[in-house]
Amino acid sequence: MERHFRPRFPQISACVLLFAALLSAQPSIPADATVGVPYSADFGSELRDLPGSIEGISITYSFTAGSGLPPGLSLKPDGLLSGTPTTPGQYNFTINFSLVISAPDLPIAIPPVNSSFPFGITVRAGAGPQVSVQPRGLSFSVAVGSGATSQFLTVNNLGNQARAFTATASTNLGGDWLSASTTGAAPAFGSGSVVVTANPGTLATGTYIGIVSITFPSGPERFDVPVILAITSTQQSIGISQSGLTFRSVFGGGAPPTQSFSVLNVGTGALTWTAATSTLSGGPDWLSATPATGRSDASTAPVIQVQVKPAGLAPGDYYGQVRISAPDIANSPQAVSVVLTVLPSNVNPAPVVQPTGLIFVAPAGGANPAAQNIDITNLTSKPANFSTGVFFDQGKDWFSTPQKTGTVTLSQPGRVTVQPAIAGLASGVYSGTLTIHFTEDNSTRHIAVLLVVTPRATPGAVKQDLAEPHSADGCTPTKLYPVFTQLGASFTTTAAWPTSLELRVIDDCGALMTAGSVVASFSSGDPAVALLSLRDGRWTGTWQPRGASAAAVTITATAQLVAPAIKGTASIGGSLQPNTSAPVIASGGAVNAASLTPLAPLAAGGLIRISGTNLAAGPVLSEELPLKTELNGTQVILAGRPLPLQFASNGLIDAIVPFDVPINTTHQMIVQRGFTYSVPEPVTVAAVQPAVFTTDKSGKGAALIAGIKPDGTQFIVDTDNPVTEGDTVIISCAGLGPVDPPVDAGAAAPSDPLSQTINPVTVTIGGQTATVVSAALAPDLTGIYQITAVVPAGITPAPDATLIVTVADQSSPVVTIAVQ
Repeated sequence: MERHFRPRFPQISACVLLFAALLSAQPSIPADATVGVPYSADFGSELRDLPGSIEGISITYSFTAGSGLPPGLSLKPDGLLSGTPTTPGQYNFTINFSLVISAPDLPIAIPPVNSSFPFGITVRAGAGPQVSVQPRGLSFSVAVGSGATSQFLTVNNLGNQARAFTATASTNLGGDWLSASTTGAAPAFGSGSVVVTANPGTLATGTYIGIVSITFPSGPERFDVPVILAITSTQQSIGISQSGLTFRSVFGGGAPPTQSFSVLNVGTGALTWTAATSTLSGGPDWLSATPATGRSDASTAPVIQVQVKPAGLAPGDYYGQVRISAPDIANSPQAVSVVLTVLPSNVNPAPVVQPTGLIFVAPAGGANPAAQNIDITNLTSKPANFSTGVFFDQGKDWFSTPQKTGTVTLSQPGRVTVQPAIAGLASGVYSGTLTIHFTEDNSTRHIAVLLVVTPRATPGAVKQDLAEPHSADGCTPTKLYPVFTQLGASFTTTAAWPTSLELRVIDDCGALMTAGSVVASFSSGDPAVALLSLRDGRWTGTWQPRGASAAAVTITATAQLVAPAIKGTASIGGSLQPNTSAPVIASGGAVNAASLTPLAPLAAGGLIRISGTNLAAGPVLSEELPLKTELNGTQVILAGRPLPLQFASNGLIDAIVPFDVPINTTHQMIVQRGFTYSVPEPVTVAAVQPAVFTTDKSGKGAALIAGIKPDGTQFIVDTDNPVTEGDTVIISCAGLGPVDPPVDAGAAAPSDPLSQTINPVTVTIGGQTATVVSAALAPDLTGIYQITAVVPAGITPAPDATLIVTVADQSSPVVTIAVQ
């Protein structure tokens, strides 16, 4: 790496002494690691605090590792230690730092300065399961008549032995619309894949549920991954590349760079949409989005530019939204939550550097590819000085930058140009790093640089086709290379707020990957994020860090294709800052209040439970009907509609889904607490999703049932008071769907006449069909249904006979009832 400083030749001796003092200082001890969990540490950030006020001096430095590194970890020349530890233990090793100082105008040569630093890392044995499957659930939203589409499940192996697995698919109705690749293996400390395909075929509009079960012949582990197929009658639906954006600024400083997201048409034909902004505080003018209207078809993804203007805003956090609406589209509107934090004037957040990764493609023996730029924006009123460095993982000096040093101000942003030089390079893939070090806050940005030198004599531009085999033009792809372009190594982000992820993916033949799957996983345990293809090689998504305390996090992106069957991974490490100011909906945290089944559809008109953190200022229970849509400053928005709220607390909300929410599609759920927004959580809404309340409120075990003997005696059914044939039972349920006469969600249901379910309801007890007398909303309550049925003859006595409720071909999870 080379860095240049301004000349003060009389101070060279002092400078050398300063370097020596720096190199003799012991950096902080790296954090512990865990077997099988991706790990990252930036030794460079600890050791590169070199003075930036001396010109005419060229400094070259690099890092190497001595013996003793934990197995599975490696050190790059720029000081990034990363990998996946494979063996527990205490490991002592050294990091070697080599510094060469040269100045052409000096009469004497300055001897190299070398230093070694001892370190120790404790690698703990994994406390969790040896295998896991991500994501925890899959959802397919398609138009009626659509063709087959596939997604991937990743089977992670944290053990030191390869694990074979088997995958099977099953469905609750609709026939064999779901399939999965049947066998596979996950290597030691690696991962395997399951291709899951949903084929709607001739299925009618509706919501269908399936399960992909993954088992291991060598162990007892079993993973049942729920799969939702929502088939809408509309031919288009709105897709957005980001569900949230975070901006940072400094009081008295300038505006942060514009950010953007794309609007896609997930369907056929064309989709015309409008964009509108709103804010919760700070006035309406700090947030804007352009254009206000647009048109998306199956091949284009128009970009909306989002800009914030913090001038005049006091230090603090401000929340807003960009809402995308389209008439007659089932999943309209879709919203992007926007957070603007204005820091005090004495805080230096370091300049914004974009992008964080570059990809170049050129044919062997051809011309150099065109240069690309890195833009630097200073957020403060004070100048920011920077210096750059280049490191090579393969080869030497195959890219460079003329900007060795620079200064950025509010009025004068910076730009660093990266130019590859491919002369003499054989065909292959080359990786390296450009570092940009800022003197004022001693922070460093790492820019990943990837060069694909192809064997074919084609133009040097990146190939834009789908990742089909390229054997016809002399190259058959064998590997994918994801590059993070919106979040770089040694990043810092904030819990609860949206963090934008963007990668570009290319294969080793120089073709951009536009179809397939890219999934980001997190060492912090946050749920994996499936990224959306922008159809030009970019894959984007929003990560909402859910950690409550400061921690190190490693993000691993896995890109995969079905045909050809190739994959690739990339990892970056960073830190997570705590944040207790914003509401957070738990991943899959919106569930049927009776079954509590995670990652299952919600029913229109149903009582639901939402879990998370910072959802409300304190516990409050609604004391009147109709229910209000705001409790203690908290609101829940689903499909653009406020939900009637029954209860709200810091960690739980009970609410009612309106009957008019469009069904058979995926909507967004947003919690607004005071002047804050949560990041939108995807939720699928179906016409029905039956479930029976249980006595312990877990959704499992004994059902909550009242019994009536033929003589009129009433009792609560339990093992001490079982039912017998001929008894009448009143079963408390949720999710039975629309009723007649209709009732507004949150309003008290009538008692005369009862609001009966429109769809017929059946009940089986112990495998026998019971006679259903009535299925209706419970009088004077809201969101709760009651089924009145008669216990059939011929049931085998049991303390835990099965009880199942079925409506519109959808069956409830199995609960039990005591039968004598």
